[in-house]
Amino acid sequence: MERILFSPLGDSDPVRNCYDGACLHIVRHYQPTQVVLFYTAEMERKERRDHRYTRALKRLAPQCEVREIFSGIETPQQFDAFQGVLPEAVGALADAHPAAQILLNLSSGTPQMKTVMALLSVDFPNCVGVQVDTPMRGSNRSAFAAQDDEDVEALLENNFDEEPDAVNRCHEPALRVFRYYAERSRILSLAETYEYPAALRLARGCPELPRAARQLLEHAAARSALQAEKAKKALSRYDGKELFPVEGAAGELLEYFLLMQMDERCGRLSNMMVRVIPFLYSYLLAYERKNLKSQLRSLCERKKQGYRLTRASLAAADAGFLAYLDQKFWPEYREGDLSFLLLYYHGEYLKGKPAVRDAALHAQVMAEVEQVACARELRNSAAHEMVNVTRASFVEAVGMEPAALLNHFWQMLLLLCGPRIRNLRGIYDDLNRNLARELR
Repeated sequence: MERILFSPLGDSDPVRNCYDGACLHIVRHYQPTQVVLFYTAEMERKERRDHRYTRALKRLAPQCEVREIFSGIETPQQFDAFQGVLPEAVGALADAHPAAQILLNLSSGTPQMKTVMALLSVDFPNCVGVQVDTPMRGSNRSAFAAQDDEDVEALLENNFDEEPDAVNRCHEPALRVFRYYAERSRILSLAETYEYPAALRLARGCPELPRAARQLLEHAAARSALQAEKAKKALSRYDGKELFPVEGAAGELLEYFLLMQMDERCGRLSNMMVRVIPFLYSYLLAYERKNLKSQLRSLCERKKQGYRLTRASLAAADAGFLAYLDQKFWPEYREGDLSFLLLYYHGEYLKGKPAVRDAALHAQVMAEVEQVACARELRNSAAHEMVNVTRASFVEAVGMEPAALLNHFWQMLLLLCGPRIRNLRGIYDDLNRNLARELR
């Protein structure tokens, strides 16, 4: 792998007290093919006076390409002086050489520059921070920096790091732990608002993230996109519990309900309303399979795009229901695609009739459906017009708060599925708690 060194310069460069400065020492032991020198105004004046930095590099590594950035910064002790130019320079280098390992010198320059370089070393996946210990493995305050008028050639000739048994003082500090904690906070914040795809993108760029946390995010991202099989492939069990305990139509309705619940909690009421009719339509189809001996879909003609209830087919199969529909449509019922409204009317029509297996259950379900049927009008506006559904407009149109509508939907699911789903309303909250536990 190609290595490129990006190095600020300081008073300890190129040599201090007969030992390599940090920049020279990194070049000696990492042997980069290219070095990018970042000069402050003071270091630029020194370089132009006697070319001490470039001469030292060419003496040690004559084949190494040297590029120079003259920032003109006069106050490198202030963060504001280089907060734009230094990150931009490192970012441009990392982007221009994505396959190379970008070495960042963390030991040259002012303390402020070193801090920024340490932060940058964890911001780019192909950057590695390199720290160089002083020869005495402690503070180098007692070792005088090379003076401006000293003979650079003499300094380089008397460099103890040229000796065969000289020690490599470079090391790569484990700075990515700081990125881990920063990314951890971002990931948990995104998960709290159910932005799982965005959280997963962050997680994939953070190799320090525990594997179990990444699996939870992969599961949640796929699940919240209604990709059940992909979610199961990512993670089907956690802590000994099945993550998809309900299968079939009931499981699909539960997953769809959970999406509406996430929309409501995040204030995405327009999204929630667009989902209402598909939910109610699928719910009544599932309910008819469970509790009606005669399903409305069986009276329909199968079409390429679904089912269509025609007047002719209905007259032949159930003249009583046709007469009922004639009272609901003006001037009479003709034909239409199978819909929530037709299923709702079918349920109303069958009250007290022998086609219902469990009359008590039917009465309860239809009572709940009747409570939420008015949401259809607001849903139509949200689906077909550029309408921003607010809580106020929701309450005005539906007659209840969004959370109250969801409570009716939940009661409907309990009537359909029974107590096996009672503890499943908080599935995504459980996923978030498990994620936080894995990221401790």
